[in-house]
Amino acid sequence: MKHYSFLFFIVLFLVSCTSSQKMLERGQYERAIDKAAEKLQKKPGDTEELAVLKEAYELANMFDLERIEYLELEENDQNWIEISELYEQLNRRQNKIRRLPTRVRNQFTFVSYDQAIVNSKSAAADVSYRRGMEYMDRGNKESYRLAWTEFVRAAELYPGYRDVNLKIEEARMLGINHTLFVVENQSGVIVPEYFETELSKIALRDLNSRWLSFDTFENENIAYDHLIVLNISDISFSPESVERQIIRETKEIQDGMKYAYDDDGNVRKDSLGNDIRVPNMINVSAEVTDVVQQKSAYIGGSLDIFELEADQLLRTENLSVEWVFENRYGTVSGDERALSEESKDIVGGREMPFPSNEQMVMDSADLLKDRAKAIISNSRDLLES
Repeated sequence: MKHYSFLFFIVLFLVSCTSSQKMLERGQYERAIDKAAEKLQKKPGDTEELAVLKEAYELANMFDLERIEYLELEENDQNWIEISELYEQLNRRQNKIRRLPTRVRNQFTFVSYDQAIVNSKSAAADVSYRRGMEYMDRGNKESYRLAWTEFVRAAELYPGYRDVNLKIEEARMLGINHTLFVVENQSGVIVPEYFETELSKIALRDLNSRWLSFDTFENENIAYDHLIVLNISDISFSPESVERQIIRETKEIQDGMKYAYDDDGNVRKDSLGNDIRVPNMINVSAEVTDVVQQKSAYIGGSLDIFELEADQLLRTENLSVEWVFENRYGTVSGDERALSEESKDIVGGREMPFPSNEQMVMDSADLLKDRAKAIISNSRDLLES
């Protein structure tokens, strides 16, 4: 790694040290102009750099103007975009010189390209606009999207050109793929009426893109391209379960202090004649009744994606979620000082009523929505194409 880093810095040093004269000789006119201009900004009297700047500037302009002349002679409307870009380039190059010190700037003659830029941009915008209209006439999603690109280019070249802003929006609306998300319960299990409504609240708007739009409630004014069906085929519940176990715990703890005795049964003394006392350790025990309440709800099915015009199933993905209710609590008998930290955490809780099946179905809705949204997000390329 050190070897490669060293080579990198050597190359970087050599590039940075390349003179404007070398760049000029290699035909790198823009780089030569930038290099010479940088030096002349600091040292306006540098005649060598001024000579390089003049030559590079004249050659770069000459090639651009010759290219413009050739493109204009071709009389091809498609050339106006390149012509516009070349005039912009001539103007940018000229502005670099205008920013140099007066002593340098006075060595150059400046030309106004404003009218040429306006004219070429207008012509280029017209080319893109007409292309866009041709794409619109083809009447399919792909062509509408191509039309949108052309109209946007026209607006960038010539803001406010004709009704281009309206055309941009029209092409965008026609190029969008509209997708409707619905829920179907085919499990045979009766669920709350608002369960499907809750699932329809799935947040899909953040998955919208330029060419893809999701609805979770049908809009009769929209011709949908795709239908996504969250098909629920199985809803089941586990029995209510209560499991108990007895946990016996013992621990040696300190219970105050006691006197220390010698082998003759006398209280031991320290060097100052004071009675010696030591921790009084005792064993304590307790029994914990650990109670775990459990019940689960399982919902399974599939997410099916249909192309409506062809009436074709494009993709199906299995999905399932499980919602688990669990409550753990405990009671203790004996000396609570014997309890472990885990036992302390469960003691003091209380028994809770089991949720109803309806409530567990509703509690599963958010899990279902998250799982469905993840599958839809992974299918965006399919839906947008």
